[in-house]
Amino acid sequence: MRYLVFGDVHANLDALDVVLAEGRRRGVEACLFTGDLVGYGPSPLECIARLRELGERGQLAWVAGNHDRVARSEIKPEGYSKEAIETLAWTGQLLAAESLAQEFLKSAPLALNVNDGIKLTHDSLVAPGSAGYHRWPRKAEVELACLRHGAGRVCFYGHTHTMRAEVVQGEAGIVLVPMFGHEGDGKDPTPVRLGAQDIAWVGTGSVGFPTNPSRLAEFLVFDDENWVVEKYAVVYPREAARARVKSVLGPVCNAEVVAQIARWL
Repeated sequence: MRYLVFGDVHANLDALDVVLAEGRRRGVEACLFTGDLVGYGPSPLECIARLRELGERGQLAWVAGNHDRVARSEIKPEGYSKEAIETLAWTGQLLAAESLAQEFLKSAPLALNVNDGIKLTHDSLVAPGSAGYHRWPRKAEVELACLRHGAGRVCFYGHTHTMRAEVVQGEAGIVLVPMFGHEGDGKDPTPVRLGAQDIAWVGTGSVGFPTNPSRLAEFLVFDDENWVVEKYAVVYPREAARARVKSVLGPVCNAEVVAQIARWL
């Protein structure tokens, strides 16, 4: 099966719609989402509706991110940025009046075994929901050991807004594999190919608030028949997204918060 694998939408509908369309164009059959559907962006209910529709068709597996957990009143946004705090408070107000959206957001676990060999988490497989960022090889060593212990071959995670892959390749140990999203129309010419004995800890990058220099929306396509991870980065209508931030969040958030979120896009 070919999966669209993506994370950190953060209520950016313009980017999400482009990524979902790109997935369909590339022949995906189901979606794997690594969390943070809401927070920061201006379209939480619309983004929830997109994924809820996929779920109703049996085409979605997903886990909750830390922003999702704040929005469903599971944790408090202690230490979060003012941009996150204000937009999540507003998101919570919207959800209070939308029971279906609220139920969908509450349905996601913190970690998930998709099927034989494939696992999802937002931040950590060892301690799901800990909200720790993965930036150092030592953490990958621990996460990969946990993945192996659970009989997994690949775990996809989000949270960092950065594409990254650490792979255990036989006697070579942990290898940090280059992860640059293919920006062309064709197929990724340099996918990550997992051998029969390899295991991989793979960061999905971000759909809604990517950190790559061009701010292109990022996603992966994973083929579990050949165990290949394709990497993509696509243009989405950023100016439309900025305009939506200003028109929707302008009346409900501090002006500095709105301006900062628009700059991040």
